[in-house]
Amino acid sequence: MAFSFYTFIAILLFLLSIIVRSSEITRATNNDSESLVAEEKALMETGWWSNYSNKGVHHCTWPGVRCSPAGSVIEVDLSGHGLNGSITPQIGALSKLKCLNLSLNTLRGELPSSLGNLTQLAVLDVSYNEIYYIPLEIEKMKNLVSLNLTRNLIVHMPSTIGLLTNLTHLIMTSNPLQSIIPPHIWNLNKLMTLHLGNCQLYGSIPPNIGKLKSLVNLHLSSNMLVGPIPSSVNNLTNLVSLVLYGNQLNGSIPQEIGRLTNLTTLYLSSNMLVGPIPSSLGNLSRLESFSLYQNKINGSIPQEIRHLGKLSHLDLGANNLSGEIPSFLGLLPSLSRLYLDSNLFEGFIPLDIRKLKNLTLLLLSGNRLTGSIPSSLSYLTNLQLLSLDRNLLHGSIPYEIGNMTNLIELQLDSNHISNSTPSSLLHLPNSLHLSMASNLSEGPIPHEIESLNALGYLVLGMGSTTWETHIFCHNVFSFFGLLCVGCGQPFFYY
Repeated sequence: MAFSFYTFIAILLFLLSIIVRSSEITRATNNDSESLVAEEKALMETGWWSNYSNKGVHHCTWPGVRCSPAGSVIEVDLSGHGLNGSITPQIGALSKLKCLNLSLNTLRGELPSSLGNLTQLAVLDVSYNEIYYIPLEIEKMKNLVSLNLTRNLIVHMPSTIGLLTNLTHLIMTSNPLQSIIPPHIWNLNKLMTLHLGNCQLYGSIPPNIGKLKSLVNLHLSSNMLVGPIPSSVNNLTNLVSLVLYGNQLNGSIPQEIGRLTNLTTLYLSSNMLVGPIPSSLGNLSRLESFSLYQNKINGSIPQEIRHLGKLSHLDLGANNLSGEIPSFLGLLPSLSRLYLDSNLFEGFIPLDIRKLKNLTLLLLSGNRLTGSIPSSLSYLTNLQLLSLDRNLLHGSIPYEIGNMTNLIELQLDSNHISNSTPSSLLHLPNSLHLSMASNLSEGPIPHEIESLNALGYLVLGMGSTTWETHIFCHNVFSFFGLLCVGCGQPFFYY
């Protein structure tokens, strides 16, 4: 009897467990069903799918909506869909949402505090709208990995953003923050991308920048930042792109920058940097684009630059660099754009520049270069722009320049170039801008000028010329409708 009693009790408990489990499953199913209904209602109340919500079409098939296999909304992507008005609080009902992309619309006002309910959200992109407020509740979005608020009207970054410790991408370019670099950013030690360009930031770049050791892209351009580049940047050894142009940074470029051996892009242009180019830059063997344009850099170009074999864009224009243009620049096989204009370079144009077969732009204007234009420049068959104006060059224009068939702009103004213009120049099929004003040109105007059907702009300086200027201008106007400048008096044709 005892055995039968205990057996009965065991069977009874088993049956009760099945009933309880079934009840839980039913409750869970009901809860899931209620959640899905709530999600559909929330989507309807945004007004973003007004053309679909009343047609009996399942919300998981609406444009920009992606659901999980269980039917929960996990992604909303309405980028560039012409949305306007505000973001409604009901969006916070999408509790399983992982990605919300509302970029490139005309959404206005505040981000709703209900966004804090989206605890599974990993990506939030509301860039290119008119949002002006970020709620404190953003701190609840602990799984947020990427936050893009580019080109809005945000004037304040809440300190709670510093609690988003999983954040790897923070992009707030072009917002009127009008503040120092927000200090709570230094808590985001997983940050890989930080873009705060054109945010009206002022003050200095603090040494704490060195705490963000995971940074790959750091863009702080077009602000009002002052002071030196902190030496703590040497801790950012994962950096690939460092963009600081358009500030008021001063002091010298730290030697420690040579430790950033993963850099491919280094833009320091339009600042107030002084001193020489550090030789440690030669360690940046992956560097592809380097700009120091419009600073107060002096000294010569260090020979270590020759180690930058991947460099394709080198802009050292508008500085106080001096000495001769080094021939080792010809050892940079990838170089396609070379800007050395508006410096204090002297001496001859180095012959080794002819080795830069990929060069498309060469600007050497505004220096003190002497000697003649080397005929070896004709080896640069990919060159589109050659600027040699405002130097002390003399001699004649090499006939071989006519072999540069991709040339579309040739600037030779304000030199001491003499002798007649070679007829080969007049056969450049793409030459849309030919400028040779304020030289010592003499001799007749080549009659082939009448065949220059592609010429869009022509300036020929007269100096001691014997040309009949008024006849020349009349002919140019008759054939091409161009601009002619001569005898110190401009002639314009409209």
